[in-house]
Amino acid sequence: MRQAHTIKDFFAFNRLRPWSAVLSVLLFCLSSSAQSQNLNTAAAHLKLNFIDLNWRVNADSSTVYEAAVEREALSDQGAQATTKFTQFYNKTLQHYEVIEAYTLKADGRKIPVEKEGMQVQSGVATGGTSASWPDGEIMQITFPNVQRGDHTGWRIRVTTHTPALPGWASLEEYLPPTLQVDRFNATVQAPQSLDLQVVAVGMHMTTAQREKDQVWQITGENKASLVEGNAANLNVTVPRLLASTYKAPLQLATAFSQQLNARLVLTDELRKTAEQITQDAVTEKQKVAAIHRWIRKNIRYVAVYLGAGGWVPHDVGWILKNAYGDCKDHVLLMQALLKAVGIEAVPVLINTTNNYELAELPMGFNHCIIYVPDLDLFADPSDSRIPLEALPWADSDKPVVVALADGAKLMRTPVFTSTSNRVTVRTHLEITKGGKATGDITLDAMGATATTLQDRLAQIPADMQGIAVEKMLGDSHLRGRGLAQYPAVQRDVQVQTLKIADLEIDNLLNDPAAGSINPNPALSLPMYILNNTGNYTAARRDYPFTCVPIAVREEFELKFDPAFELLRIPSDFQESGPDGIAFEAHYLREGNSVKGWREMTLSHKHHVCSPADFETRRPAMRRIIQHLRSSILYQQ
Repeated sequence: MRQAHTIKDFFAFNRLRPWSAVLSVLLFCLSSSAQSQNLNTAAAHLKLNFIDLNWRVNADSSTVYEAAVEREALSDQGAQATTKFTQFYNKTLQHYEVIEAYTLKADGRKIPVEKEGMQVQSGVATGGTSASWPDGEIMQITFPNVQRGDHTGWRIRVTTHTPALPGWASLEEYLPPTLQVDRFNATVQAPQSLDLQVVAVGMHMTTAQREKDQVWQITGENKASLVEGNAANLNVTVPRLLASTYKAPLQLATAFSQQLNARLVLTDELRKTAEQITQDAVTEKQKVAAIHRWIRKNIRYVAVYLGAGGWVPHDVGWILKNAYGDCKDHVLLMQALLKAVGIEAVPVLINTTNNYELAELPMGFNHCIIYVPDLDLFADPSDSRIPLEALPWADSDKPVVVALADGAKLMRTPVFTSTSNRVTVRTHLEITKGGKATGDITLDAMGATATTLQDRLAQIPADMQGIAVEKMLGDSHLRGRGLAQYPAVQRDVQVQTLKIADLEIDNLLNDPAAGSINPNPALSLPMYILNNTGNYTAARRDYPFTCVPIAVREEFELKFDPAFELLRIPSDFQESGPDGIAFEAHYLREGNSVKGWREMTLSHKHHVCSPADFETRRPAMRRIIQHLRSSILYQQ
C-alpha cells in the first residue's frame, strides 16, 4: 500500500487508485522534493494544449472515465519526452480502451498510431520492497515521427466495474504547476441519489440537473511556474478537481477497517504465537512492545497485490505462513496478535509524502499504520528500522484517520522535537606542517538522526570499516584512511554512536603555506549544523516546505604545528531568531590550538513551514549560515 505501484502521476500521493489518466501525461513523478528540478525543467520543453475529461458514476459506484489529451513538444527534449505515454490499470477491476492515438505534425498532417505502437504489458513484477501487481497491466503508446513543434494526443476510456472498496468511487485531477495547460475541461455526472461530492479549487465549476442526474462542468487553465525544492502541501495548493462517493475521511477509514476486521480471525496457532511472544511481558505496554518487535524482526515488508489488494489485506494465517506482507498485512497481524492477548488496536490511514494537510475529500492516503488506544500510541510495524514509541519521518506530524471501534476519528501523529532529535559531533585533529592531519571524530546521535546514522552504518559490510572511512573522505574531496568503530546497530533503540579512529587525512589543507580552514572540517555525513540549515538563499518562497526540528552540537579542537602562524580565528557569535531558532558559537585560541563549540536548535512546532515562516526565519538563518562559513586563517 505504501510502495509505488501505479503510473507516474505528478504527486504520487495516492497510489491506491491508478485509473486517473491526466497526470500521467507528464512522464515525471514528484514523490520527493528531489524531483522538483526535473519538473521545473519540463516546463521549458512541453505543454498541455488541452485536457478533456468525462467521468460518469453509476448507481452501483462503477465508473466510466474518458480522457482526451494533447500535448506539444516545445523542444527536441520535449519531443523525446512526448514520444511515449504509459498508463497502469487493474485488469481485475477495470477495462481499458484506447479510442484514438496520433501524432499531429506542425504542418497539419495527422499520423495515427498503428497497432504495433500500442503495447500491453501484463503484470508488474519488481524486486526488493517495491510493489508487484500480477493483476496489473500497463498500456504503452509510442507515437510516430515526433519532432519539435509536433503534438501527440490520445483518447482513452477506463471502465471500473468493481470499486476497490464497497460503494467507493473517486476522482482526483491536479493541474501540474510547472506545466502550461491551455485548456482543462471536465464533465462529472452521477445520479442525484448517489449524492456525489465534487470539489474544484483554482477552477471554475457550475452544476445543473439533467433528468435524474447531477452534472458538474469544470473548466480551468494553468500558467507554468517554478516549484521550489522541498515543497510541501502541494495537494492543497495547486488547482485541483476532486470527487468522491465517500463524503469524509471517516467514512473511508470505516470502510477500510471493515475489510481488515473481516480477516481478523483468531486461530489456535495465532493465540499460541501471541502467548509465546509475550510470555515474559507483564504490562500492556510490554506486550505491545514484544509483539511490535517480533513483527519487525520476523515479517518482511513485501507487497504483491491481487484484485483490490491495494486496500484488502491477506488472511492472518497466510501472513504468518509466508512471513511477509505489505503495510496493511503488518497492521492486521499486529491487531490480531494484540487481540489474542486482550489488547485493542486499530488501523490508521496516513499519507507518507510531503503533504501535511488532508485534501477536501477522502483521498491521498497511501499507507497504513496502527494505533493502540489504551496507550495513546501510534506505531508502524512495517518499518523494521523504527522501535516502538517512535515513527519514521514520513509518518510523523501527519493528519490521520483512526478507525476506532466506536467510530473513526481524525487525529495527528506525534512530531519530532529538538529535544528528542539530537546529534553531537566531536572533532579532534592535529595538523602537520605539510597540511596533513591525524585525529578522530565521534558522533553521538539520538532520535531520527540516530536512525539516519544507523541506516548508513548498516550498509557497511563486515571488515569493511576502513574502506568505509576512505569513501567518506573521498566524498568530502579528501584522501586518507581511518577505522569506523561503532556498536552493532540495534534497531530497538534510536541511539547510535560512531567513532572514526586512527584518522589520517593526507590533504586537509589545500595550501599549507597560507589559507583558511573551517574550525570543524566536515565529512560527508548529514550530521553537521550546515547540513541542517536548509536553503535560505531565495528571495521568497511560493510553496510551503518541510522543516525539521533538530538540535546539533559541534565540539572541536584543531592543533596546528608550531610552524603555522594563526592570523585569525572566528569571533564568538550568537543568534536567537524567531520561530524556534537558536544558535551559539564560542572559539578559544590556546597557543597554536583552536578549540570551541557551536550549537543550533530548530524547534519549529510542526514539520512544515509556510512561505510566511520562510520570511520570518530567513534573516536569522542567513546570518547563521554566513557564520558557519567563517574560517581560521593561517600562514607559515
